[in-house]
Amino acid sequence: MKKRLVFHFLNFIVLCIFILISTVIYLYFSPDFKDQKLLENLSDFFSQRRHNLALIAILSYFLIYVTGVVKYTIEDKYFKIANYLKEVFKLMLILGMVSFVEFFAFFTTKVGRLIYLYIFMMYSIYYLSYLAVRYHRGPRKLLWLAPVAKEKILRNYINPDDFHITEAEKEAEAALMPDVTVVYQDGSITEDTSESLIRNKLAGNTVIELVELIEKEAGKIPLDYVNIHWFLGKFDVIDRNYFRSSRMFNIFMSIILVILLFPPGMILAILHKCFSRGPIFFIQRRTGLHEKKFKLIKFRTMVTDAEKDEARFSGKDDPRITPIGKLMRRLRLDEIPQFINVLKGDMSLVGPRPERDVFIETLAKKIPYYKLRLLVPPGLTGWAQINGVYAGDDIEDHKEKLEYDLYYIKNRNIFMDLLILLRTVKTILQAKGE
Repeated sequence: MKKRLVFHFLNFIVLCIFILISTVIYLYFSPDFKDQKLLENLSDFFSQRRHNLALIAILSYFLIYVTGVVKYTIEDKYFKIANYLKEVFKLMLILGMVSFVEFFAFFTTKVGRLIYLYIFMMYSIYYLSYLAVRYHRGPRKLLWLAPVAKEKILRNYINPDDFHITEAEKEAEAALMPDVTVVYQDGSITEDTSESLIRNKLAGNTVIELVELIEKEAGKIPLDYVNIHWFLGKFDVIDRNYFRSSRMFNIFMSIILVILLFPPGMILAILHKCFSRGPIFFIQRRTGLHEKKFKLIKFRTMVTDAEKDEARFSGKDDPRITPIGKLMRRLRLDEIPQFINVLKGDMSLVGPRPERDVFIETLAKKIPYYKLRLLVPPGLTGWAQINGVYAGDDIEDHKEKLEYDLYYIKNRNIFMDLLILLRTVKTILQAKGE
């Protein structure tokens, strides 16, 4: 508790310093004070507006605290930039609210609006620096109280170099480890474990369930450690506000990208036709939202009789892919016509990749909860794709892909979609597409 109080006190002091610096910058550039000395301006400004500035400092930090802009607990590994954008947006709203309250508290605005802009810019830089330092401060400390062997989790999900793990509570106390994260597994809590969890919680340590730890650190939902009770308690995919904003964003971006990318894609497609017999476009029946069937459109990248024997997944070095088709796949130009599917509403820019019905039925028999990926519209790109998962004939690859897809479904928001799109652009520029 003392550590948390010191933490928030120091952050409040930082905010006050930013307000002071913002005031100095404001006065330095303000034409109203240009004929006076800066120190005199500063003294007069603070004496005349001390109550306003005190209200700004206290109310700003109170809102920063309750909205969680600055977090004392463990940070998400995969979303430093997305969290940064989200929290800075929160900060912008907070300063707007503070400005609104200041006006109605004193019936006039006595603090210049540019001061809020300077505070916003400085606190944004500070928050990004805070995240960088917090994430790179060395191994975090885990007290392992879960019955699952930590070696198994380290091998499959999290990087052992990121953590110092102990299974002995006395050892953790003897090492005087600050900010210990206690890991337990839901449904496997003994009487001794429950007492330890409560004791650590009251001591101010972070207590985190095993699945949540893996979710934060690996960006996956571990299928081996979840059950129907977890899905009922944690899985909520109905967000109508997100759906509406996402749909408008999809339409807007699809129109722009079709205009920009369709000409070079069409040139390659025509070249492909010159050297490989067959149509320019490849149209195939896929399964989308709530198992609704639609016709997916792509530029053809394979030979025309690619599935003359049977339907099968394409591999990384699939001999059925033509040389120009391989180039189109690496640059993802073959997927440009899918923007038509996005405009029609069959697909989204971001989501689980759409599969064929025959593959879905086969995989659903072997992988639990596989059809949950059909709870959201399929996408041109997705969380699994930017994390390098390419599922061919290996069931384990499809299982890992589903773990990423479920993570996306559970956590999706506009900021996450933007992050995925930005990382997709990076993949395309590096020609790492498949």
